[in-house]
Amino acid sequence: QEFVREIHDTALIDPTATIQSGVSIGAFTTIGPGTVIGQGTTIASHVTIGAGVVLGQGCVIHPGVRIRDAVIGDRLIAHGNVVIGGDGFSFVTAEPSGAEKARESLGKDGVTTGQPWIKIHSLGGVQIGDDVEIGASSTIDQGTIRPTKIGNGTKLDSQVQVGHNVVIGEDCLLCAQVGIAGSTVIGSHVVLGGQSGVADNLIVGDRVIAGGGTKILSNAPTGRVLMGYPAVKMETNIESYKALRRLPRLMADVKALKKLVAKLGSDD
Repeated sequence: QEFVREIHDTALIDPTATIQSGVSIGAFTTIGPGTVIGQGTTIASHVTIGAGVVLGQGCVIHPGVRIRDAVIGDRLIAHGNVVIGGDGFSFVTAEPSGAEKARESLGKDGVTTGQPWIKIHSLGGVQIGDDVEIGASSTIDQGTIRPTKIGNGTKLDSQVQVGHNVVIGEDCLLCAQVGIAGSTVIGSHVVLGGQSGVADNLIVGDRVIAGGGTKILSNAPTGRVLMGYPAVKMETNIESYKALRRLPRLMADVKALKKLVAKLGSDD
């Protein structure tokens, strides 16, 4: 997409911001105090970049993007309505929560009483490497006390959610509607198919590949190919699916065998 190489008259740029040479800033865009915009970066209209953000050289920021509390490398491409540095989803209870009890007991305790949630504010920010691309309406939450990180060359599709404190390695591919829960570490060269999910506080090794819709609920070793809910080796998931499809025929066979056994018993 071609952008006009200018700083529009309606752009609001704090006087303490540093705008390097060759930068283009579109209409009604806001640049906060102490922010640094790298050489040759293009920022479209209706973008908000908060205080103290560092944005590298040659970036392309499409309309409607919101960035705060972030340090970003060179050549970022952020598509429409991306949010970088939103508050992490961090809440606690004074006593162990119903969700914690259910997790510990595997749900055996039944329904628990409700509890109020106390918010933990996020202070850790976001760090993004070079040559990262983020698809439309994707969100990257800032860390609680340490930054959420995305490594060089990683690509996010549209509507991807990266939770607080998550660390993603280099050259990963996260397809549409992937969700990664807080404090999980994703290695390098990982591919997560569309609508895949990764639970919190896990480690996903380098070169892991997860098929579409996979739900990773435990640590995944390096190089593992996964599929299913819960995630298992892809070949195991395929065999399980084949067995599931055979179940109606198997049940019919069992029913026929029961009738035969009953008839043999009556003949005696």
